[in-house]
Amino acid sequence: MEENIKNIILLGENVNTELKEATNGLPKSVFESVCSFLNTTGGYIILGANDKKEIIGIKEELIEKIKKDYTTQCNNKEVITPTILSELHEIKIDGKILLYTHIEESTEIHKCKGKVFVRNYEGDFDISDNIPLIASIHNKKRKIFDEDTIYPYVSVEDDLRSDLIEKARKLANSNVKKRHIWMDMTDLELLKSAGLYKVDKETGKRGVTLAGVMLFGKDDIISNINPYCRTDALYRVDDLDRYDDRDFVETNLIDMYDRLIDFIAKYTMDRFALDENARRVSPRNVMAREIVLNTLMHRDITDGHTSRVIIYKDKLICENPNSFRTNGLLTIKNYTPFAKNPTIAKFFREIGYADELGSGFIKITKNSYLYSGKPPIFEDKEMFRVTIPLLRDEKLDEKDLINLANDTLNDTLNDTLNDTLNLLKINPNMKQKDIAIKLRVSEPTIKRNIKELKEKGYIEREGSKKTGHWKILKND
Repeated sequence: MEENIKNIILLGENVNTELKEATNGLPKSVFESVCSFLNTTGGYIILGANDKKEIIGIKEELIEKIKKDYTTQCNNKEVITPTILSELHEIKIDGKILLYTHIEESTEIHKCKGKVFVRNYEGDFDISDNIPLIASIHNKKRKIFDEDTIYPYVSVEDDLRSDLIEKARKLANSNVKKRHIWMDMTDLELLKSAGLYKVDKETGKRGVTLAGVMLFGKDDIISNINPYCRTDALYRVDDLDRYDDRDFVETNLIDMYDRLIDFIAKYTMDRFALDENARRVSPRNVMAREIVLNTLMHRDITDGHTSRVIIYKDKLICENPNSFRTNGLLTIKNYTPFAKNPTIAKFFREIGYADELGSGFIKITKNSYLYSGKPPIFEDKEMFRVTIPLLRDEKLDEKDLINLANDTLNDTLNDTLNDTLNLLKINPNMKQKDIAIKLRVSEPTIKRNIKELKEKGYIEREGSKKTGHWKILKND
């Protein structure tokens, strides 16, 4: 978790991340961000870091008060309406204490002190007076999450597998230090707690959701309700037109996870590598876990196309039906985490299978270099596709692979700074807004980049803010 939060901070503030210092206690503006994330696509709130991506830390004597104040206010309808259950988690990074939480996108419109906020890049914006936009968001929320579709006639006792519910209960308990609340719940109470059994407030209809059916349903119930809950695993080395081996997986998502992981392990080499902390890791296992979770958590679950895992001699491809946002190649610079099925994603995190939203992108990139010395390819189109190289230049030793992984991530995380400088070299009169559009990032990001370039002595301003221009002081 420490590495995940550190990577999120390194990526800086964006549509899914808010960084706040909290040097004197809980910032009042934090609940505007909570409201924004609830109304938009969810995100992280990290206290103890600033918008320059610096880890400041929080005074130890303030920790418990901040945590208590945050939880109390989340349950205060005068602050957040409807109220939510949320808590801050403590973590230590580089010897400093931080607090963080992840807010899931809600199926409802929330208000902060009577105002409606939404997230736009790095800002929280009050749209209370924009009635058409609020109505649009409301309609989108009602349509977007097929996983929340309620099936009143699905019986918890007869149509769901109690052994899988018990497995989830034990996995969740092993994932926490204290006894997990699911251990003392009935099966129905657990489903309600996980958001897998709901009540439609408009119609009064209640029952197991589509997500609940896909996670715990018996195979005949799943095939009847959602026949598209399937993944085709193919091994193609000798017979490229068809396959050498195949596992067509049509079952619940929990068993599907195990079968796909086993299939990848069966037909790919397990190379061990040293990470930056000199610990032996299995890059293959990390990548397999992340790409399989992506097919389960972020697929368009009612789309008729079949998700596929295909293993060739030189590459591993994983693809699933997708409502694309980028329509092209994804990089760390243009990638924005988005939970297409937040309830399913939250469930997998609860049982310890998945980590925080967005961490998989970085993990796959890093471990692809550790495994083969080559980068993965992410394509965001009608089918979301991840291609992972499997062949490695044997001349590369473990130190080379670690350096490739670290250098690539560091260069990618910082390349907007270099891009900003390069654009100013070409056009010293270029406005921040135009730079942001050119680089496909937010204006606050460009504002920070220019400030950092000034502080490091790369540029200085000549003339006024309106009529002046940037002077380049050094080129490297």
